[in-house]
Amino acid sequence: MSQTRELAAAIDIGTSHTRAILGRFTPDNKLDILAFGEVPTQGVRNGVVVNIDEAAESIRRAISILEQATNLKIRKLYAGISGQKIGNRPYSCYRMTEGNEVTQAIVKGLADEARRHAIQPGEKIYHLVPTEYVVDGELEISKPVGIAGRRIDARFNIVLASENYEKNLTRAIEKAGYGVAAVFINPFVQGTVCLSQDEKEAGVVLLDMGAGTTGISLYYENKLRLALELPFGGNVISNDIREGCNIIPRHAEMVKVNCGFAMTELAPDNKVAQIPEVEGWPGKEISFRSLAGIIQARVEEILEWVNFQLESTGYMDKLGAGIVLTGNGSNLNGLDKMVSYMTGLDVRYGKPNVAMKEQLFNEQLTTPGSANLLGILIHGLHNSRNQKYPAGMVDAVVQEEAPQPVVAPVKKKSRSLYDLVGKVKDSFDGLFDETEQK
Repeated sequence: MSQTRELAAAIDIGTSHTRAILGRFTPDNKLDILAFGEVPTQGVRNGVVVNIDEAAESIRRAISILEQATNLKIRKLYAGISGQKIGNRPYSCYRMTEGNEVTQAIVKGLADEARRHAIQPGEKIYHLVPTEYVVDGELEISKPVGIAGRRIDARFNIVLASENYEKNLTRAIEKAGYGVAAVFINPFVQGTVCLSQDEKEAGVVLLDMGAGTTGISLYYENKLRLALELPFGGNVISNDIREGCNIIPRHAEMVKVNCGFAMTELAPDNKVAQIPEVEGWPGKEISFRSLAGIIQARVEEILEWVNFQLESTGYMDKLGAGIVLTGNGSNLNGLDKMVSYMTGLDVRYGKPNVAMKEQLFNEQLTTPGSANLLGILIHGLHNSRNQKYPAGMVDAVVQEEAPQPVVAPVKKKSRSLYDLVGKVKDSFDGLFDETEQK
């Protein structure tokens, strides 16, 4: 039981794929992954559950892969939330100190006040990030407890989302037969996996380009200043290709992945993509340049929204570490050059840099698309560690022995009855013998 209590299961319900993982921390704080599962997603649009029954089936199939691989029964899951109604709200408040010293109780009171007054109807606060404390006019204090002063001001960045996101997600998980241990905001957990402390200190943006959403996480001075999602991603690019080239959705996704370029000038002008004939649709050829023109138009639109969000924070000129690209949508050829051109910042591709015990699932978990899943698992494991009596999320399956057939004992006949029947039989036998002799 003690070994299973160390385990945690996490699930990332994306627009295109649902991924599940089972793991734990080793004594030297390495991540030990026991099982990984991935299935196509149904019932999710732009990162939000819209059909509970279909989403529940995707969850059930993904978790069953973990259970079959480990012979364990998973009870509860950690999950992540996506959606365009993820937002940030700044909040400031102050307190007068008692005894001219800032205490832990005062700091906790400031955080409690922010949680009470910053929320609006239909919202839920998920993460409260203190960005700055000011004690008697002294700015940029990160740890105010114990500092002498008469007044302390606190400034928070509150990460919140529509409470309906969690309700629908919880219903889907429960309908699949599991419980919810905790829920995190995806743009909040991604930075744990793909960004270094130096990058967060210098100023960096994590741009997660998924199938249905584009997540933005901005860090400066090692604090999260912005966490939100835009309601479009790689699917809108595929849809533009489908409409512009008059092909079926499956072929649109295929040519985007295999032949697509984010910038027209990067695409070769002497190559064409061959679209096969299928189900009455005639085969055709699409030039790489024409395909890149369709893709570039949509990528520019997405990046214009990204620029707008970054400039609204006031940190655009303080991002010393530039932009880190993650998500399966970041695999588009030349996307890094397009992002750098549109934002004027340095760009690199990000992959998980988490220390792992064994690279059993190296191919699946070292890709840009696994940032969400690993971030949810790591935050879930820390959440379990911080609980005094963590509830067991995983149970060992007890192998029951096959029941043995039960044979009913044969009852012995009564002695007197046996003797009576025997005597009657002997009498009849003697009667027939005498008749035959006569």
